[in-house]
Amino acid sequence: MKGILSAGLLSTLAGLVATLAIAGCGGGEAHQAGGEAPQTKAEFLVSGNAICRRAAAEQVQLAGRYDPKRIPRPDSKAVMAVVVPPMEKEVRRLEALNPPQGGKGRILTILNAIESGLYDVRADYVDLFFKENDPFKEADRLALRFGLDACAESSHAVIKPRD
Repeated sequence: MKGILSAGLLSTLAGLVATLAIAGCGGGEAHQAGGEAPQTKAEFLVSGNAICRRAAAEQVQLAGRYDPKRIPRPDSKAVMAVVVPPMEKEVRRLEALNPPQGGKGRILTILNAIESGLYDVRADYVDLFFKENDPFKEADRLALRFGLDACAESSHAVIKPRD
C-alpha cells in the first residue's frame, strides 16, 4: 500500500509540475518556435562542461576495471570499452542542450569533430597515444576556443598522448 501511495503521489506531483511549466510558458520566441529558449553562453558552458566532466569521470571509472600491470600496452578492447562509450554519451548529452543564440553552428562543429575523433579511434585506437595523430586534436582545440575546457580534456581522461 505504501508503494502505491508513493507512486500515486509522485504521479500527481509530476502532473502538477508539468502543468505549472506549461502555464508558465509565455508567447515568446522559443514557445512560438516549438522549442525551449536557448541558454545563455554562460549557462551552456556550465552545463556542457559538467557533461564533459561526467564523461571523463566515467572513463576513469571504466579504466579502473583494467589492471595496467596485466596490459603492458592497452589493447583495442580495453580502449574501446574505456574511451568510446563515455564519449558517445557526451555527444548525445551535448546535443540535447539548447545552445546559446548564435552558437549553434560552433557547437555543431565541435560535436562533428568529436564524432570524427570517435570514428578515427574505432579505426585505429593507437592514434590516441600520439599527439601528432591525436584523433581529438581538432575537437579539443574548438572546445577550448568556445570555453568548453572540460570537453577538451574529456577525450583524454585516461590516455595522455605523448610526443
